[in-house]
Amino acid sequence: MAWYNKAEIRLVKSLMEDWQRRGAQVLHVGLHSPLFPEFFWDSGLDVTVCEENHRAIEEALQRSGPRISYQVGKADYLPFEDDSFEYAFFSLYAGSHYYSQYGMPGCLQGNLFFKKIFPELCRVARSSVIILAKNNFSLNRAKYQGKFYNPYSLWRECQSYIAGSAAARSFRGRVRFASTGFVPRFAPKKLEFFNNSVSYVPFGALIGYNLTFNAPPVTGIGDFIKNEQRKLEQCPAYSETARFRI
Repeated sequence: MAWYNKAEIRLVKSLMEDWQRRGAQVLHVGLHSPLFPEFFWDSGLDVTVCEENHRAIEEALQRSGPRISYQVGKADYLPFEDDSFEYAFFSLYAGSHYYSQYGMPGCLQGNLFFKKIFPELCRVARSSVIILAKNNFSLNRAKYQGKFYNPYSLWRECQSYIAGSAAARSFRGRVRFASTGFVPRFAPKKLEFFNNSVSYVPFGALIGYNLTFNAPPVTGIGDFIKNEQRKLEQCPAYSETARFRI
C-alpha cells in the first residue's frame, strides 16, 4: 500500500462502485499511473496491463508476479479485439517513479488522447471506462507529470462521444464525474485530510470520469416501487397480504 495515493484510491473506488467484481476483466492501460494494477486485483478483478515500455513491464512483473497479465503495446493502438474486456482504466498523468525511471510515456505526449487513445479504450471495453486527469481548476495542484485539463472540456468530450456512440450502436450511455477533495495551499495542515476525500465539486487536484455503456435508466423511487409491485403480481405465490401501495 506504500505506493497507493489515498486520494486517488478513494476517487477510483467511488467511480468503480457499480463495477461487477467476481470474474470481470479490466484493462489497465500504461504503468505510468501512480495507481498500480495490483489495486484492481485486490478489488476482485482480473487485470491485464498494456504497456509500451519493456523495462517497465519487467519491473512490474517482479513486483506483482503471475497474478497480473502483461502485454506490450501502445495505448493508441491496443492489440486486442473489440469488447475484449469488461472495463478499462487510463491515467492522463504519470507518477514521479515512472517519470524518473523511463521518462514521459509516449501516450501522454501531444494531443493524442481524444483522437486515438480514447476511441481505443471504448472499443476494447464492453461496459465501462474510467479516466483520470489533473485538474486545471484546482489551486492545490497535483505533483504528477503531465498537463492539466479543464474538467468541463473533458466532460463535454466524454458526453459527446457517448451520445455519438449511443446513436450509432443503440445503447444507453452515462458519464459520471468525481474529484478529490479540495484544500487551498494556504489552509492549515489540520485540513489536509479533506484532500483525501471525494467531492463532486470540480476543484480537487485530480478529476475522474466513468463512462458507462448500456447503463440502466435512472428512475425515481416511485417508479422503482411500481416496477417491483408488477413483478410481485406476476408471481404465482403472490398474496394480498404482500401487496404494498405507494
